[in-house]
Amino acid sequence: MSSKVDNRIRVTIAQFYCAMAQHENHLKCFHDYGVQVEGWLKGEFLTFLEDEKKSGRIIDFDREVKSLDGRKKVDFRIEIPSEADNTCVWLELKHWLIGKQKGVNYYASFYFGDPSAIGIISDVKKLAKVPDEGRYLLVLATANPGQDEWQKGVSKFNKKFTPFFLEPLTYPRDFPNYYFLGLLKVSCDR
Repeated sequence: MSSKVDNRIRVTIAQFYCAMAQHENHLKCFHDYGVQVEGWLKGEFLTFLEDEKKSGRIIDFDREVKSLDGRKKVDFRIEIPSEADNTCVWLELKHWLIGKQKGVNYYASFYFGDPSAIGIISDVKKLAKVPDEGRYLLVLATANPGQDEWQKGVSKFNKKFTPFFLEPLTYPRDFPNYYFLGLLKVSCDR
């Protein structure tokens, strides 16, 4: 059963999905030219969060927030309203190319299982150093990796990088073929 925090961040990402729908040409272009443009994604998300704050759907946000050990910075901390107290969630963004880049094919399962900076294990370890209010990764995949490949990747990560655990909160089947916003809940033992 999902928590209220998980549901609230899902709603926020659903709003971002609507904002991303306006960028079909960008997303297809990134795929066609085999590039990952994480800086662009962060800029779009920053603008989106500002709009969410103005509308009252989020309370506040900060970017490049230091982890508890002070050595790493998490992309975003977002204060979301909840029934009892406001809650802060921590979010790291990634942009993955699904397909060919310079003659090499990249799949979701590759990124999930890669132990280098190309994969996500370093981002998960960074999230392990923040308060356990809500830790999430948001992966923009251009193109949509498909349901089976996404689940294969999540399973690969969970098996390979214990004690860390990823739980998908969005699914490729709910997105068009040219992109996917993969929201992953991050759990870990410190």
